[in-house]
Amino acid sequence: MTRGTTQLRRVALTFDAGSDRGSAAEILDYLAAKAIPASFGMTGLWALDNPDLVARMVDEGHVLINHTYDHPHMETLDTAERLDQLARAESAVQTITGSTMVPWFRPPYGAYNTQVLVDVATAGYHYAVMWTVDSLGWQGLDPALVTQRCLEGAVNGAIYLMHVGALSTDWEALPGIVEGLRAGGYQFVTVPEVIR
Repeated sequence: MTRGTTQLRRVALTFDAGSDRGSAAEILDYLAAKAIPASFGMTGLWALDNPDLVARMVDEGHVLINHTYDHPHMETLDTAERLDQLARAESAVQTITGSTMVPWFRPPYGAYNTQVLVDVATAGYHYAVMWTVDSLGWQGLDPALVTQRCLEGAVNGAIYLMHVGALSTDWEALPGIVEGLRAGGYQFVTVPEVIR
């Protein structure tokens, strides 16, 4: 799934959390101040390292997407290893928040094959959440260029891929992205809402 419904002027901001704590707290503060719900691709290791932020995400109405336990290339694993990755990430999040990430899955590196999708579906993850626009903030792209890229890619149902890590410039670009999208008449929703 790379895009939500095209019928409504809505977009979903997603942030992957798999490396360091980075700007996650600042991003959450900003989203709260602007009343924006988002979705977070969550690895189990990141959740265990940052339980306060994971709990806050859920408490503040954001959606968590299973991004595996430690971010491997899922297509290089066998079925048992894939299921273990999902289960360990799910267990970490459930222990911290009491909530589940089922049925939302985001493959690390955006890499998957047919067997990966079959295997994750057996664990209840029926949605492989990809993206319409990759901000490229994770590459250290200048924040002004990240903003420009995200605004130029705006379409109904767009799913934006951003990252919370310290090396990402997404945090610096976020206010301009939000202001530009709102000026264009877009409403912010979570991944489950954008596909309805």
